[in-house]
Amino acid sequence: AVAYSKLAFEMAYLKIYFPLEFFSVLLNYDSKNAYLQDIKNKGIKLLGPDINHAERGFISDKGVIYVGFGKIKGLNRKVINEIVEERNSHGLFSGLTDFLQRMAGSDIGESDIIQLTYAGSLDHFGYNRQELKTNAASLITAMEFGGSLLSETKISAIGEMSLLDRLAHEKEVLGFTISGHPIDSLRKEIVKKGYTQINDLKADQIVKMAVMIDSIRTTRD
Repeated sequence: AVAYSKLAFEMAYLKIYFPLEFFSVLLNYDSKNAYLQDIKNKGIKLLGPDINHAERGFISDKGVIYVGFGKIKGLNRKVINEIVEERNSHGLFSGLTDFLQRMAGSDIGESDIIQLTYAGSLDHFGYNRQELKTNAASLITAMEFGGSLLSETKISAIGEMSLLDRLAHEKEVLGFTISGHPIDSLRKEIVKKGYTQINDLKADQIVKMAVMIDSIRTTRD
């Protein structure tokens, strides 16, 4: 009992005075929605696995927490190591072409580009996610034929996918959403009117909640 009490006090201290470090370590072991909500409530910014900042796991840097590449479902583990090692050895990636040229000869493939796109890792390269997804195959082909062809490859301009689609893909590859939530615009009103959050539910009580239905399943019994 003494040991558990001591540990609880130490963790409480870290959570209050070193929240960035506390949560970045905690999320590497368990990224429950409750912890993610706790981060939001504390005003800590959680950013996706940015290609120029993320590491293999969750890290804290300059007042924000970055999701780790290791959290991206379907992303080749070897590719993760190759990205981090290339960036650490030769500096940040200046653009999409620079990234692909420097990754030539690695194990990166079309599916890896798509998973990175869905996770928002390539967002700051100046192309929207629909463009990156649609052109992933041609970019990988150009990369395989050499840098000169890659520089000449034009990315077809396409309208961005809807917010709901972006959020759905983020949840698919990360297990949660980074860009926001469809009801974020109503968050202040929800708090003001006293709606109960799922984390605060207790047994045998009548509550008022704000919810969004994203699918319905009919079951015959």
